[in-house]
Amino acid sequence: MLNRIAGVDEAGRGAVIGPLVVAAVAVDASSIDRLIELGVKDSKMLYRRSRMMLYSKILELCSTAVCIAEPRVIDAYVYEHALNVLEARMFAIALSKLKPSLAYVDACDTKPERFSAMIARMLDDEDTGMMISAAHKADRDNVLVGAASIVAKVTRDSIVDDVKRRYGDFGSGYPSDGRTRRFIRYLFTNGVAESRTSDSSRDKPHNSLISIDVSYIKLHHFLDDSMDDDGSSRFSFIRYSWKPVRSLLAGI
Repeated sequence: MLNRIAGVDEAGRGAVIGPLVVAAVAVDASSIDRLIELGVKDSKMLYRRSRMMLYSKILELCSTAVCIAEPRVIDAYVYEHALNVLEARMFAIALSKLKPSLAYVDACDTKPERFSAMIARMLDDEDTGMMISAAHKADRDNVLVGAASIVAKVTRDSIVDDVKRRYGDFGSGYPSDGRTRRFIRYLFTNGVAESRTSDSSRDKPHNSLISIDVSYIKLHHFLDDSMDDDGSSRFSFIRYSWKPVRSLLAGI
């Protein structure tokens, strides 16, 4: 659509627990002012309650696509030093679902123009005319990217909350969090009993959107550290390729 504009952002890139979530939102150009009136901004500038309220409004106003990469997929790319490739693929998949004429994206690459070119190469053939504008801090400076950051953050928080209900509170899930580091250390030295708490997921954000499975996105050569020596699976919600996790495991 000629007047359809999108914004794309991610949540969870630097975490050691949980998935990487990419969200894209698209609206007609005439509706952008409505997002501004609602107070949409970078999710990092909002309290959780405000994010949830805005999330519902964004879903009413915008077309939305969410792409989720689980830790095992993320590890495959990190071991090949290709995390930006995975993220570009996820951005392209989400944009090809929404098919805007113009997309603003938050650049994870040090060179925004290189990142936008990478996304463009990965679009579906029928979307090659889509214009992509990548910039650092686009989630702060562009209301559409800010809206995407809210959708990505709320979706990821919902998934992480599910893990916490099963295994207990591990804090933020980021390596700078002492509680997270202590949880991982305890997990691998003592194990954690999984909670059997029943919790319906019908109304969870990550199930109410167009969620695109990227588990098929694999590289051909990577070390699978998500397995123990005997081949049994460890904890699927942890990213074993992250240096903080590897250093913790080295000391156990």
